Amino acid sequence: METVRTRILAAVSAAGLVVVAAPAVAAEPEQSEIVITARKRAESQIEVPDAVTVFTAQTIENAGINDVTDFANLTPNMFFTPTFRPAEMQMTIRGIPTAQGGEAPVAVVIDGVQVSHPTFVNQELLDIEQIEVLRGPQGSLYGRNAIGGALNITTRRPTNELEGMVRASYASGNDIRVGGAISGPLVKDKLLFRLAASMRDYKGQLRDQTARDGDRKADYDENYLVKAGLIFTPTDRLEINLRGNYLHQRAGAPSLEVVTNANFDDYGTSLLNRNVLTYDKREIYDLSLKADYDFGAAMLTWITGYSRSDAHLFGDADFSPTPFLLQDLDLTVKAFTQELRLSSQGDGWLRWLVGLYYQKRDTDNFLLIPFDDGTGQSNGTFAIQSFDAGTSKSIAAFGSTSADVSDDLELTLGMRYDRDKRRSVDTAIGGASEAGDTFEAFQPKLQLKYKIADDLNVFASYGRGFRSGGFNAFFAAGADRQFNKERSDSFEVGMKGDFLDRRLTFSASAFHIKFDNQQFFFITVSPPSQNVVNIDKVDISGLEVELAARPTSQLTINAGFGLSDATIKRFSDAAPALYKDNRAPQSPAYTASLSMDYVIPLADEFDVRFNGSFVRRGSIMWDAANTLRTPARNLINARLFVERSGFSIGAYVDNLTNARYPTQALANSFGDGLHSRIPSPKRQFGVQGSYKF
Repeated sequence: METVRTRILAAVSAAGLVVVAAPAVAAEPEQSEIVITARKRAESQIEVPDAVTVFTAQTIENAGINDVTDFANLTPNMFFTPTFRPAEMQMTIRGIPTAQGGEAPVAVVIDGVQVSHPTFVNQELLDIEQIEVLRGPQGSLYGRNAIGGALNITTRRPTNELEGMVRASYASGNDIRVGGAISGPLVKDKLLFRLAASMRDYKGQLRDQTARDGDRKADYDENYLVKAGLIFTPTDRLEINLRGNYLHQRAGAPSLEVVTNANFDDYGTSLLNRNVLTYDKREIYDLSLKADYDFGAAMLTWITGYSRSDAHLFGDADFSPTPFLLQDLDLTVKAFTQELRLSSQGDGWLRWLVGLYYQKRDTDNFLLIPFDDGTGQSNGTFAIQSFDAGTSKSIAAFGSTSADVSDDLELTLGMRYDRDKRRSVDTAIGGASEAGDTFEAFQPKLQLKYKIADDLNVFASYGRGFRSGGFNAFFAAGADRQFNKERSDSFEVGMKGDFLDRRLTFSASAFHIKFDNQQFFFITVSPPSQNVVNIDKVDISGLEVELAARPTSQLTINAGFGLSDATIKRFSDAAPALYKDNRAPQSPAYTASLSMDYVIPLADEFDVRFNGSFVRRGSIMWDAANTLRTPARNLINARLFVERSGFSIGAYVDNLTNARYPTQALANSFGDGLHSRIPSPKRQFGVQGSYKF
């Protein structure tokens, strides 16, 4: 296991970034205040007694943030990785991970509508206004699956004046991206529209040793995305917001290599070696309606949403050049959600919110593992046939109250009750395979915030989070049919403040989490099976530090550090000493980042903008036995652009040093000492141009 001394040195190194950056700050005109809505009301970032990282529209554009992995790399104790399908993302936040095929440990909310399933998360971040990452349990407002935090994404609103943008880029791997947006009034002051669209045609960079289809690479991606929004304001009190988007994608998947202990960290030669190139097709339809009615003292909000995802994966299942096994997977997710809430308005001494929530979700997960007839097609016989139909019906009631106990002390109390009734049946087998249960929990939250000065606050909080349990496939042989719900009790203290007319922003927090029933995914090959089990007890302790320095109007420096010590305390009641005090899997020991944005004014209103980032992610254990480990990795990105009057053109490089690492690994998944590994993307150079009007 990694020593405490190593972690302390990492923390001291991150603190050194703060020491270096802070003296450079000089008094300049006051910066604008960052306002967030993560607690379902507009608040200053430093007034929220939670650890929050915010990415504004300007930050997103300057840093070239295209997807969730880009901003996760710049967020302390957050870790997003693609898995066996491009649509599937595994998230880890403060040491709380995602089990493959399971629910995310964060609630993902887009324009006030909570995303129903992880398959909807991994899309291009097109036309985004702001991203807010709350760390720590947010169940009192967002319910089940907010056990580790909440991700609040706000798209750009339709405007009352005509505006738009176009953007195009070309990069390594014959990667072509084109996108644009247009917005304006259909009826001035009453009916406003916004339309955005993007297209990507990426040929890929990861070569398959036995590719049959010419030079097609294993990680290709072809997709297009369309987003549309309408805002209707029939009266001064009522606003109706209609939002929809459509995604079509065909991509290579999975880029999975079979490796041994000896070559687990060797990326000198491609180990992708299959007789069939696998593809994954996905279509997403998403529609939501949000209505706000202003009563003056209170705001009534009603949200209704429908989403559907259809995905089909076909290809190799043994991941070798021998024609043996294929896989044919269909995943369909349909969800209907309703939320009704009433919240106070204004800055009175008492601020409150109450609400009701309902979601019905149907998930069809159909898996066939046929034997290969030698040509990459099924011979009509199967190792596995599974048609799992799952349903989930969730209801919740929630409320939160913040009261000013004195001029300097604020008390916040939150409570939510969630009830999630789930059912799973393998229709290929019938009633004998049926399983069902109801997962429920109360999720209280208590926060105290004390104002030391006008721009300096300290806070302490306790929160409980939970994530629903679920069901392994009926054919799963290495685990019980049902896995249990997770529960966490989190304790946190922190501080945050603005200094020198908001030229220096600082936040720090320390936390301890008692985490019960961590859901952990593994694979067996004899017999072939995919399973989720529970790790009984995990203790997580950590700290986070963030700093933003703006020495001049041309220079911005951001630094962040997160330490997360996740330790297994009990894995099995039958064998309590098994894996005790090992590091919990899928959690980086620490994360650290340093980024800067520097603008150099030139003649004739031209500017040169440099944006660069350095990210270090600590070592990761991939199994509870701690036999499979990835050492620390560094990532460097850089962008250099020339800008003038809405025009921008320049070049960029992602992963400058061509760092290689597994985005996911499964220990002994193909037998003892034979592991599966999904390799990270290679270095990519590109050029990009854009125009705003």
